[in-house]
Amino acid sequence: MKTKILLFGMILNILAFTSCSSDPNSATADATVTSNDVAATQKMDNAIDDISLIVDNQYEVSEGSTTGKSTENYHSLLPNCASVSDLGSTTSVRVLTITFGTETSACIFRGHSLKGQIILTRTIGTTFPKIMTVTYHNFYVNDNKLEGTSTWKREILGSGDTLHPKTTFTMTGMTLTASTGVYTRNGDRVREMTAGFSTRLSPTDDVYSTYGTFTTNHPNGTVFTTLIESATPLVHKTACSLIPVPMPFPVSGIVKLSKNSHHATIDYGTGDCDNLAMLSIDGGTATQITLGN
Repeated sequence: MKTKILLFGMILNILAFTSCSSDPNSATADATVTSNDVAATQKMDNAIDDISLIVDNQYEVSEGSTTGKSTENYHSLLPNCASVSDLGSTTSVRVLTITFGTETSACIFRGHSLKGQIILTRTIGTTFPKIMTVTYHNFYVNDNKLEGTSTWKREILGSGDTLHPKTTFTMTGMTLTASTGVYTRNGDRVREMTAGFSTRLSPTDDVYSTYGTFTTNHPNGTVFTTLIESATPLVHKTACSLIPVPMPFPVSGIVKLSKNSHHATIDYGTGDCDNLAMLSIDGGTATQITLGN
């Protein structure tokens, strides 16, 4: 079996589907899902993964600190080039602005280049679930602009040794503007911490499972549906992002990307920190791909 290597960071300049036809039943509209489609969708996935991790982490840190850098009980994952300001907070509402880099330089986070601001607004209180809105101001991930408003909901599940957080990230009309055009996303991503919650000062043992359903509208008008089932979630290990060459990719889990009657399945492996996955189109023979930023 020939192995196909796919460089995600390079192929986004090629769009797989170009057609003058608006007929959804045309051959082009119902063409198979391609590796280019997978790569384009993955680009937005990477940006949302970064945001989800930052929002979760800074919620925890800000519970005991307005600087967002360190507290007695939690460890901040923000790089030194990021700053946190408590602007506009009241006795009942906390507003945090996270600034990455400057006008002329970006921050490196998990191997990705971040620039601009993320604004977190939430009600102060001790009851769950906690609700927070996430907005963006001139915010870029690898020179791709992220815009829109997201809703973040945090619940606490279990008790005793099984106590852990679960967050639901609801995306409504979120857009990512890349060199190939504007991608729009709607839907929910659930992120559950399955290990490491009892040792919050040490992020190296943190493990998260992500699942959910959402759609991504591509610049050519094609709509792709992503399904990540809770039985085979995407598993992220924070330790993989902290190694000298960061590997911020899932270490296991399965994603199904569908368009009309066609689909692609991406299998992220069995737990290793690497940038490899297996890609199958319409149930065909799986080939190895190399993930990119």
